[in-house]
Amino acid sequence: MKLSMVGTGYVGLTTGALFADRGNQVTCVDTNSDLVKQLCEGNIHIFEPGLENIVQRNVSNGNLNFTTDIGSAVRDSNVIFLAVGTPSNGDGSFSLEYLKQAAKDIGKELNGTTDFKVVVGKSTVPQGTSETVLKIINEEVEDAVNWAYVSNPETLAEGTAVKDFEKPSRIIIGTDSDEAFLVMKELYHPFNIQQDRIMRGSPADAELAKLFSNAALATRIAMVNEFARIADTVPGADMDTVRKMVCEDPRIGYQFMFPSPGYGGSCFPKDVQGLVARAKQEGYEPLLLNNVHRSNELHKHYLGEKVSQLLTMDRPKVGVWGVTFKPNTDDMREAASIPIITGLINRGVEVIVYDPQDNKARDIFVDRVKFAREKYEAVEDTDAFILLTEWKEFDSPDFNKLREKM
Repeated sequence: MKLSMVGTGYVGLTTGALFADRGNQVTCVDTNSDLVKQLCEGNIHIFEPGLENIVQRNVSNGNLNFTTDIGSAVRDSNVIFLAVGTPSNGDGSFSLEYLKQAAKDIGKELNGTTDFKVVVGKSTVPQGTSETVLKIINEEVEDAVNWAYVSNPETLAEGTAVKDFEKPSRIIIGTDSDEAFLVMKELYHPFNIQQDRIMRGSPADAELAKLFSNAALATRIAMVNEFARIADTVPGADMDTVRKMVCEDPRIGYQFMFPSPGYGGSCFPKDVQGLVARAKQEGYEPLLLNNVHRSNELHKHYLGEKVSQLLTMDRPKVGVWGVTFKPNTDDMREAASIPIITGLINRGVEVIVYDPQDNKARDIFVDRVKFAREKYEAVEDTDAFILLTEWKEFDSPDFNKLREKM
């Protein structure tokens, strides 16, 4: 099948590369010509385990191409994916500027085509966006154009995206078109052989399902972290013991029930805030979700303050292991390390950092912190050290070495 992917960010690049790896002809479109040139050479701009090899293999065999020409990509494709960024506005709402422009461009390029086209919304969007996309495209296309819209939200987690795509827990297809549904079912067939994981609903159903999933997981994280703060106030309480006692309840379980520095990344903070903002625009104020993000942000500051209280010496020095928002990524968006380390620096603490993927962190902290070449260098002569990201190389440290160096 011939596919085009409008947007080569995290979702677009991963989705395009994995579809190409199963024999489809995929063209990824981006307005950034320098990025397109880089990708044409097989060099990717994000860190995701296993992805670069897949991109290089499919660029080499001709299944995966990159271009700035949206027109030829749309006209030559059976399925056109909208995978552009939907960043947050200042008020927390989703910015649909790029999505609307891409939808308009696609609508224009559909004119003159005679074969059936499926336009697929892959970006995470606020509830009701499918109506906006349909309206924009319908304003551009001529009556003779045969096309349909599908909402197909991504279900990838950074750090495990390749595995998540190859073995999905579910494949959500939201469409009112039976013909479009059959096209999508055929496209996902290689990932759906062992067990039928396709779930169909309306485009509105699909949009809400994606937002509900992320909001539910974000709520679990905020809840366990808030309870950990409560446990800090109870003499004799050990939060890890409490957690295990609670999570053995099959109604609750262990998923996303670990105390942490707080959630980050491009999904949970943005999606929770965007969901709430859109609900408020429609006249409903979600009582619970309204405070999930606020609780998480306060938790990040809580941990930084807790460490600061222990640093009673003059000119304290703190080592940090891990600054990305989670392991197996270089993503620093909304990372808990940013407010925690910034707070320490503002209190006069010298900070030295080690992270296996620190390239984007260096752009954020610049010369305000020192970056170590390996993990034990980051604890040399420190008064305290903080583990913020659970990279595997931190699982079994040499505690004698830590004691000697600190």
